[in-house]
Amino acid sequence: MDEAAKLRVIRARTRRRFVFTGITLVLYFSFVLNWTAVGDSLAERLGASHVTGSLLMFVSLVIFFILLELVFLVLNQATTRSGEES
Repeated sequence: MDEAAKLRVIRARTRRRFVFTGITLVLYFSFVLNWTAVGDSLAERLGASHVTGSLLMFVSLVIFFILLELVFLVLNQATTRSGEES
């Protein structure tokens, strides 16, 4: 692989990491809704359970972060393999 191809791969990886980091930061800051007037409904219980909307949001964010990182790793591995074949 020549230098130009390596540089393209590095730039693509860097762009992808910045996109994933941006998505993660936006989702982290979405948890601030719990302390604003917009997120008042998150403090209420869901039905007759003891689970609140805030707890559900927290758990779903954690699961989404794990899935997002898994997608990132799979894409990163795919570009690594395609870069090695060239």
